[in-house]
Amino acid sequence: MTRRLLFTSIACLALVSGLVGCGNDSGKVVVGVILPMSGPQATYGEESWNGIQLALEDLQAGGKALPFELVLQDEKSEPTEAEARAKTLIEVNGARALMGSVASSNTKKIGTVVKASGVPCITPASTNDQLTPGNPYLSRICYKDSFQGTVLANFALDNGWKKAAVIIDKESDYSLGLSSNFKARFEAQGGTTHDEFFKAGNPDFSNVIQGVADFAPDVVFFSGYYEDGGAMIKQAQGRWAKLPVIGGDGIDSDTFIQLVASASNPIYFTTHFAPDAPDDRVQAFAKRYQEKFGAAPGAMAALGYDVLFVMADAIKRAGDSPTAEALAKAIAATHGVKGITGSISLDNDERTPVKDVVIVRVEAGAKKYHATIKP
Repeated sequence: MTRRLLFTSIACLALVSGLVGCGNDSGKVVVGVILPMSGPQATYGEESWNGIQLALEDLQAGGKALPFELVLQDEKSEPTEAEARAKTLIEVNGARALMGSVASSNTKKIGTVVKASGVPCITPASTNDQLTPGNPYLSRICYKDSFQGTVLANFALDNGWKKAAVIIDKESDYSLGLSSNFKARFEAQGGTTHDEFFKAGNPDFSNVIQGVADFAPDVVFFSGYYEDGGAMIKQAQGRWAKLPVIGGDGIDSDTFIQLVASASNPIYFTTHFAPDAPDDRVQAFAKRYQEKFGAAPGAMAALGYDVLFVMADAIKRAGDSPTAEALAKAIAATHGVKGITGSISLDNDERTPVKDVVIVRVEAGAKKYHATIKP
């Protein structure tokens, strides 16, 4: 991955000269960016920030002056830190809009802050269905778990896998939501499931591995994030043999690919973007990202790019020196912003776009585009 960016929890680091600062002396709209730049989800934060940097370059093309500046803060992959960073950005930095975070549990905490303050937030990647209903100040540019879970269930059944072991992190809103939606569709179509639970960060998965082996499923559905998923599959070699494993966008990470490189399991996961998808715009973005950062982009990079374009579009439509309320209304009126991950419209009750799901397979230690599923 790219060089890790480190900074203190309160003071922000000027990562893009003239565009990322700690105050608002310029009179521009301050947009706070809350990402996991450290901790177990740091890969997602790094990729998201890299995508934002590429978007900034495009928005500044030809020497254009932007009506906003960004303030980046690290939420350390912790929900309580995400909440604290949101408060700091609004109360100390004077942010009139926020972007973030990635994990649904962390964005949920940000949501409580923006609902109370009236400062809008757009999350690039939090898919839990319950985040945006009832909170007019929280929007997202990604699809929901109800769609992602249904796609995964259909994919399993289409492959003839009718008996699924479902692995769940009970403390994760993302894992609980995704697994629930998967099971609802899978069981409604005649499949049977068995639940196994794990705690994120616990390095010993022996009980889960044994429980799955005892159930003897056709497929394993892992509903958590990449570090735990990769470590679990690595530990399970010899017990799960060539058992197929499927997962959601939470395992779309180079770290996951490295951990499962020697695995004999067929592995597939849903995501928002694949750099080798048959799309000229996607491939041009992937080439540019590779040249700048020395690595292929993941979905978080593409979503980071897209979220800034959506925010910039809303700021432009909100008028001169817009209030937070004006920005919230402009975000909610977003329609047809063309992103790397698809067309983005937020002018619906849940401020959530209807977008394609991409399926990726792991092959020879690398991610390979497999299919695109239309809504």
